[in-house]
Amino acid sequence: MKLLINSAFSVLILVGIIACTEESKSWTDPNPTGGPAPLIFSVVPDSGFAGSDVTITGENFSTTLDDNMVLFGANQGVVKEARSTELIVQLPMVNDKTVLPKVSVPGSEFWGYWEGLVVDTSDTSGNSMINDSLSFTFFQALEALTDTVYWPAGITTAPDSTIYFIVNQADGGWSKGLHSISTTGEISVVKTSTILGNLIYDVNTDTIWGANLRRNKEQGWISAIPFDGSTSFKKKIKEVVTPSGIAFDWSSGNMFYSSMGYYEMEIEEIEDYLDTTITDISGGIYYEPIVGRSFVGTHESDTTLSLKVMEYSRPTSCKIMGGYLYVTQAYQEEGAAISRNQILGETLGETEVVLDEFDNIYTLEFDVDGNLYFVPEGANILYRYNMDTGELVEFFPGDIVPTANFMTWDGINLVLVYSNVADDHTVTSVDEAGMIQRVYVGATGYQQ
Repeated sequence: MKLLINSAFSVLILVGIIACTEESKSWTDPNPTGGPAPLIFSVVPDSGFAGSDVTITGENFSTTLDDNMVLFGANQGVVKEARSTELIVQLPMVNDKTVLPKVSVPGSEFWGYWEGLVVDTSDTSGNSMINDSLSFTFFQALEALTDTVYWPAGITTAPDSTIYFIVNQADGGWSKGLHSISTTGEISVVKTSTILGNLIYDVNTDTIWGANLRRNKEQGWISAIPFDGSTSFKKKIKEVVTPSGIAFDWSSGNMFYSSMGYYEMEIEEIEDYLDTTITDISGGIYYEPIVGRSFVGTHESDTTLSLKVMEYSRPTSCKIMGGYLYVTQAYQEEGAAISRNQILGETLGETEVVLDEFDNIYTLEFDVDGNLYFVPEGANILYRYNMDTGELVEFFPGDIVPTANFMTWDGINLVLVYSNVADDHTVTSVDEAGMIQRVYVGATGYQQ
């Protein structure tokens, strides 16, 4: 077995490769010294998920962190530690692919990698040789749980890891209702009636709650989904103005919910598309006491308990984390796409801007470290945002669902729902289905 250095890459070709690689570093080396190329002896481990770290051992690496360029195929890794014989590298966003790792440093005209021949142990004669090029295999981190469902809506995960989601349009072999996805991937119908809005699993009562927007109508309701053998949802809180999201304050057991308010829509046909103008939006956040409350029959007769505790233009979801209620907005007249308010018992503190670099964010999730995740409308990118450092990390650009309308954790995976609905809650195109996609984002996850 021998070490080989690939001399087919001149400096000009190297510059071309760097320029053509979207994630590559922009530096070039116009004055190569002919210094020794780096050599790779091992990559440990030799397989893993995008975003995890690997250790590359070898020779002639630069001790200056940014002077080491490490490519996995055509994608550049992030060098986190650098010594002359060892690099710690964070893997780039590559999914389900086997590639060749390569390293380059300034002053050298060549990429360094390992290639050789070893005895084929499957050949009993001992005379057959096989290629031993060092490769790295990226595990599958993206999986479409279904990409044929029309109008999927809210989604949540039970403590036993069963995923529940809503289908709001019977098409393509699907029926309306609450569906489940087992840990083995089997999908089945649980309830026949539907709601349009997010779901949340109440671990205290082993109940799924859901918000019903009532589509373009003014009054909706919030339902509880009992697992008592019945085939339909049970209305618990009625005459709610377009509820879009539900969040339980687990310390008290009571509920906050977001309301998109009253709104009017004007649709104007412009050339080959429809332009939608939304006016008269008046939404907000409401507080709803649940603990100790007696629900009568199929719905609650007392509708005076909801208390509006904060004005928001058009909140699309709400989520509680670390004593704060986080609110997402889309097509907002004012305020940021993600804001938060401190929870003060039955009231909320002043609104704080969390992130205003994006428009039209429909939902978010948190991991155990407090990082938040979201997919803006039409982005095809899953973002992770660290609120302490302001760092934004992109996961699998171009391979993520176009928009995350709903989101939940499946252990250490995020499950994203792309509903494929327009702002007036009608299906954008019957030719394009929605999608439920599972994404591995790293070793830290969150499951209620």
